[in-house]
Amino acid sequence: MSNNSSGDSILAFLVGGIIGGALGVLLAPRKGSDTREAITDWLEERRDKTKEFVREERDTLSHKKEQIEAAWEAGKKAYRETGT
Repeated sequence: MSNNSSGDSILAFLVGGIIGGALGVLLAPRKGSDTREAITDWLEERRDKTKEFVREERDTLSHKKEQIEAAWEAGKKAYRETGT
């Protein structure tokens, strides 16, 4: 059996980060409502940026797909014309 100490270390690091983040939010000097509002604003900003990123990538992939389809058809046409 192999020892998975690096996996355990990563898990411990992540759990510690989550606990530290939660304690930081709970013990912050701002009121809870202000903190929740700041978190909500941050999450909305991230959501909007993610939507924009996905939209741009979808457009890029659509364009690449069209290029690949055109190249494929040109290749098929060239193959048929050579009669091979």
